[in-house]
Amino acid sequence: MKTSLRTFLLKRNQGYENEKGVFNVVHKIESFIYNVDNNPIMVYVDKIKSGKKTFYYLGKTIRIGENRWKKIRIKLGEKEPTREEVGKKLKELRLEEYKIYNKDYLDANKLEIIDDFKEVYNNHRKTIPKTIAEKEEADFLIRFTYNSNAIEGNRLTLRDTYLIIKEKQIPSGAPPKDYNEAINGREAFEFVKRYKGKLTIEFLEKLNEILTQNTGVVYPGRVRFFPVKIEGSDHIPPEPEAVRPLLKKMILFYDKNKRKIHPFVLACLIHAQFVEIHPFEDGNGRTGRALMNWILMRAEHPKVFVPVKLRQKYYEAIDLHNQKDIKGYCEKMFEVVVEQFKL
Repeated sequence: MKTSLRTFLLKRNQGYENEKGVFNVVHKIESFIYNVDNNPIMVYVDKIKSGKKTFYYLGKTIRIGENRWKKIRIKLGEKEPTREEVGKKLKELRLEEYKIYNKDYLDANKLEIIDDFKEVYNNHRKTIPKTIAEKEEADFLIRFTYNSNAIEGNRLTLRDTYLIIKEKQIPSGAPPKDYNEAINGREAFEFVKRYKGKLTIEFLEKLNEILTQNTGVVYPGRVRFFPVKIEGSDHIPPEPEAVRPLLKKMILFYDKNKRKIHPFVLACLIHAQFVEIHPFEDGNGRTGRALMNWILMRAEHPKVFVPVKLRQKYYEAIDLHNQKDIKGYCEKMFEVVVEQFKL
């Protein structure tokens, strides 16, 4: 969390009646603009006189609907805070914000676990040599590719995937389709890391094309114009004519909520919406899981993978989303990846 960019005084008095009927004077004494996760946020300090005592509060006004706003505050104490003290309290204020924007998805204490890990992980990355960071990145790529492919039935082992991606070797007996899926996983990961544009249908098409090329798919990277069924699932994907409108709706949801909903929750929600639409002939799960990490990387959050050993729990989570139990889905997804939130 970075220090404030600038500070300025506001001369505005407000007042409100507390629960005892006493009218307290609120004096907004100072506002701060902080840069958090590359997003500027404005917070302010309120000086509130209650009886003979004066208290300071850190506050922020957030939008909760069309022309609807809500003020959130946390108590700072009776002493006027310094700019540094305000910065240290931003985490508590963000938790209050999480409770409002994410109450229908995931409890704030679980989001705090994710944010704590993010802070620890980013500090860890600052203290290790570049060579070690590169090795950790390569290890994640191998594990992500192995697990994401194995969930869909790829027969390569973790060691096979390492040999293909890192050593550029072809393991003995590796089926061509499985080998190509490993190569595609590496290329897709590199593409997602490089891509700095917006979430668009064209981006999704390119991502799916990379993941399914040379694997026997007839229409890699082409939004389907035919009906599909999902083996082993009761969910029936939408008809072909509904696919593009639903993708546009999903993208709009992302654009409207990328600064409100917690990045992990948003990544989970977009992933579920995507696989529910099932917009491509094949590779929808792999594309959705890569998309999930693109969202996390955009928000400067650590990447995650779905372990193949928890495939059943992962499928149960998807089923919950299909049944419109959105909070149940988010909680189950947290369970799937929570072991990764530690170094």
